[in-house]
Amino acid sequence: MKKRVILTILALSMMLAGCTDSSQQSVVIEDIGYDPAAEVVRYELEELNDADKEYVVQLGYRDCDHMVPAIIGEKAGIYEALGLNVVVTKTGKIMEAMSSGELDVGYQGIEGAINSVNQGAPLFMAAANHLGGSRYLVVSNDIKEPKDLIGKKIAVGSGAEAKPEWRKWAEELGIPVELENYEVVDMSDKDKVFALKAGQLDAFSACDPYGSLVEFEGFGRIMATGWGAHVSEDMEEGWGICCIYAMNNDFLEEHPELAKRLVLAHSLAIKYLYEHPYNAAMMFADGFGTVPEVALKTVYMKTVAEGRTITWQFSEENLNNYIDYFYDYEIAEDNIPNINDIEKFMSTDLLETCGIEDFDTFIEETNIDKEFPVGMSYDDWLAKAKAIDGITE
Repeated sequence: MKKRVILTILALSMMLAGCTDSSQQSVVIEDIGYDPAAEVVRYELEELNDADKEYVVQLGYRDCDHMVPAIIGEKAGIYEALGLNVVVTKTGKIMEAMSSGELDVGYQGIEGAINSVNQGAPLFMAAANHLGGSRYLVVSNDIKEPKDLIGKKIAVGSGAEAKPEWRKWAEELGIPVELENYEVVDMSDKDKVFALKAGQLDAFSACDPYGSLVEFEGFGRIMATGWGAHVSEDMEEGWGICCIYAMNNDFLEEHPELAKRLVLAHSLAIKYLYEHPYNAAMMFADGFGTVPEVALKTVYMKTVAEGRTITWQFSEENLNNYIDYFYDYEIAEDNIPNINDIEKFMSTDLLETCGIEDFDTFIEETNIDKEFPVGMSYDDWLAKAKAIDGITE
């Protein structure tokens, strides 16, 4: 019988400290025989010096499904196999902590990173994390059709009118883009879910697990999806970047070998996500404090339904496509996060020196397209994901 790590999450600690009606839920992370040391040995790495062996890396992420590799790197043993001492912290203040040096690396939305670097923050984009970047407009059950939102309390951000996401939704749903037509409030994603469930909010925008959680519990639904990028009809072209793997410049200078290993760890975590999606979802559920059903649905979205949007690879074209999205909706120049110095903002050096293969090569050589073809149904995906990880219950 396989060993199991059983993590029981009671209702008061379940997703957002009590948002589920279930009296008890369990997250099961299977021992599937994954050997991170066997994965790491494939890459040629220099020996760590004594200072690097003792150094404790501070890594941050926020509670959004775009950031799931941070959890996998820790729970799959990848950091340890690479000789990394990593403290993983969930925080909504990634850029502030990166700028002050409190964090060495962090998973961060690209707009915040661009603005921070433009203002002199000592960090750069070391790898991609999420292309496109699906986010959702979530509405209560009282909202039967888009026009019902007019005059209602919505948490889409007071600056939403200058964002392509809101403009796209307004255009598609046939509702006014001007925020004066709504009662707009600002609040955290966690508070949005609480407020919607309590009947104190009519709609909000957020990434997952929040949208899927609302639908799972049945007190609302996803009305619209935004891709956070200038995209073409063909998902293989035109994708912009939503979230990045950012690194502190001083950390890179002082610990170049650790920096290289961290980018490799990030990439190996993404590989695990695609090769073992069921177990990766359970890690997501545990680390993000949500129920298994919601975690499974969000991993399905990230790796199959949207396309291969979680990736370590990027190009300058991806950055340009993200910025072009703002121009698509004729947003004022002052509100467009243009990159002042592209070479200062991004670098592919660590991706090239850590030895990680091309992302598309990985997808092809591991038969991901055959096992989990883009567009497969959720039920088929779940059955295959269970079979690969030996899940029988």
